[in-house]
Amino acid sequence: MAVMIAFDAMCSALRDRTRPWAAPFVWLEGKTGIDHVKLSAGCLLAAAMVVFASGYTTMLVSNLLGFAYPTYATVEWMVKDDERRETLSSSPPTVPPPVPAGRSGRNAPVPPATRWLTYWTTFAAVLVVQQFCGEVLRFIPFYFLTKIVFFAWCALPMEANGSAFVYRLVVRDHLKPFFLTRPADEA
Repeated sequence: MAVMIAFDAMCSALRDRTRPWAAPFVWLEGKTGIDHVKLSAGCLLAAAMVVFASGYTTMLVSNLLGFAYPTYATVEWMVKDDERRETLSSSPPTVPPPVPAGRSGRNAPVPPATRWLTYWTTFAAVLVVQQFCGEVLRFIPFYFLTKIVFFAWCALPMEANGSAFVYRLVVRDHLKPFFLTRPADEA
C-alpha cells in the first residue's frame, strides 16, 4: 500500500506542469508519444546503467546476464530436439530439404546446436581471458557493458546472431583445418 502511495505521488509530481522538469518531458512526450512516467523511468534506468557500468559488480552481473537466458534457451532447444528425435524415430525417415540456392558455403545456415555450442565456447573463452586479465579489463571504459551487448547479440533467437557470426568467422574459417582428418594415404 505504501509503495502505491509513493508511486502515485511520484506520478503526480511528474505530471505537474509547474515543476522545472515538466518542459523537457512535455516536449519528449509530444515527440515520442511515451508517457511522462515511462520517460522518467527510462531516464533513471539509463542513468543507473551508466553508473552501474563503472562499478565493481559489473563483472558478476555481466556473467549472470550472459548465463541466464542462454542456459534457458539451450535447455529448451535440447528438450525440443529430443522430442523431435523421438517423433522422427517413430516415423519413417525423410530426406532433408536441400539448402536454398545462394545459401551454401560461407553463407550456409548455421544449425541451432552449432550456434549454442559456439555461444558456450565463446562465453567460456571470454571468462578464461577475464580470469587472467580481469584487473586490466576493469580500466577499459564500458568493457562489461560491451560484453553484455556482445553476448546479447550472440544469444539472439534468430539464425544470423552473433554466435553464427563467430562460428563462420573463427571456427569455420580458422579452426576447422586443425580438426579435419587426413586421408589414410597421407597418414
